[in-house]
Amino acid sequence: MSSSAKGYAASSSTDALTLIKFRLKDLLPDEVEVAIDHCGLCGTDLSYIKDKFQITEYPFIGGHEIVGRVVKLGTNVTDLSLDQKVGIGFYRGFCNSCSFCNSGNENLCSSKESTIASHGGFSDKIRVQGKACIKIPDTMNYKNVSPLLCAGITVYSPLVEYNVSQSSKVAVIGIGGLGHIAIMFLKKWGCEVTAFTSTESKKADALHFGADRAIGTYDTDQKTHYNEYFDLIFNTIEEDLNWNELLNLLKPNGRLHFLGLPRNKISFDIINLLRFQKTISASIVGSPSRISNMLNFASKNGISPETEHFHFSDINKAISRLKDGKIRYRAVLSWNN
Repeated sequence: MSSSAKGYAASSSTDALTLIKFRLKDLLPDEVEVAIDHCGLCGTDLSYIKDKFQITEYPFIGGHEIVGRVVKLGTNVTDLSLDQKVGIGFYRGFCNSCSFCNSGNENLCSSKESTIASHGGFSDKIRVQGKACIKIPDTMNYKNVSPLLCAGITVYSPLVEYNVSQSSKVAVIGIGGLGHIAIMFLKKWGCEVTAFTSTESKKADALHFGADRAIGTYDTDQKTHYNEYFDLIFNTIEEDLNWNELLNLLKPNGRLHFLGLPRNKISFDIINLLRFQKTISASIVGSPSRISNMLNFASKNGISPETEHFHFSDINKAISRLKDGKIRYRAVLSWNN
């Protein structure tokens, strides 16, 4: 059973997005149809629009931070109900038979399907596996949830994955769409948080979001004061930094964790790692069950992203502001603003 939908699509890597109509694929027994109310705009969407990874198929409808209501149920879906408020993140489906799917790590499934592999959330409807839908707590601000489905889980997942202690000293490099949410989660986790930013005006913002202190990213003298100080460093930016200098800021057994994708290949002095058993790691998003846990944690602790809201008809304006680094701090698109 198929039906029509509409969405904002890029017809090439350089064109503005335009509204098009398209046919939804047939609803499978394990799938649901969701009427989309809100969708976050993420830097990853821009990368796909520009075909940064050389895999984009046009016309391309991005959007992977989706909030909406279930309007159709596949015959095998029993844990969701009509009109239920749900969120959909970067993945829309999984094989549900591999060892990762069977252990609650669906985000590592080699057959997972990204939400934007076939028309994503810049539309009014979407069909995905019921398993990919996360129930939204009633206590959350419905209009503000969408950035948590990508940025929120991206910063939350390593806290769980690496058993980050409440007494950990953590640095966040970059106070943008990802970094400002990282500060919120880390502070509510119980950590001591130091923000590093190259933008002077963002220092006050970082303190507002909960950071204990804010330091200039390129302030070498001030950074040297924190040599061997941090248990964990979150890098959230695309800029190329002095990676060995960052490693110097870690305690023995400390971890430099990448949440952002640097522009160029990175290199490290292996001695810097060997001498004090330091670790370099990276991750992106998380499984549906972990996203659910993240939303519950955010709801319990009053975590809500700083957002700017746009009607879908203003999507190109929102994209322009994001490209220019003017969004403070996540953009949310809505059909009814």
